[in-house]
Amino acid sequence: QEDTEALEEVVVVGYGVQKKATITGSIAQVSGAELKQSPSVNLSNSLVGRLPGVIANNRSGEPGNDYSEIFIRGKGSLGNNNPLYVIDGVANRGGIERLNPSDIESVTVLKDASAAIYGAQAANGVILVTTK
Repeated sequence: QEDTEALEEVVVVGYGVQKKATITGSIAQVSGAELKQSPSVNLSNSLVGRLPGVIANNRSGEPGNDYSEIFIRGKGSLGNNNPLYVIDGVANRGGIERLNPSDIESVTVLKDASAAIYGAQAANGVILVTTK
């Protein structure tokens, strides 16, 4: 029964919504309900371990300085390695660590050619956040 439900899952991509079974690119998705179960201080750390290929690098353990850099499929050697964040269709370079996990419906990570719709700024991947 669960296998047939998984085939009917819908994923938000750069140019609309597709069924998970028909997507050809590398995409990973986690629901807001799953993120709320995490004991992490911020949303950035909640994504790690739930989405394949997503790595978080904590800058400090100091309280109030809990910002994590997120990398998709590792860290490159040249230039900016940060992914593009798209929150409810609005692209920005800011982090997502201050978003309330209770307000999130889903987080989708677009890797490789799946992120091409966003152009050169998405060369390191895209993190799509859909709020409720």
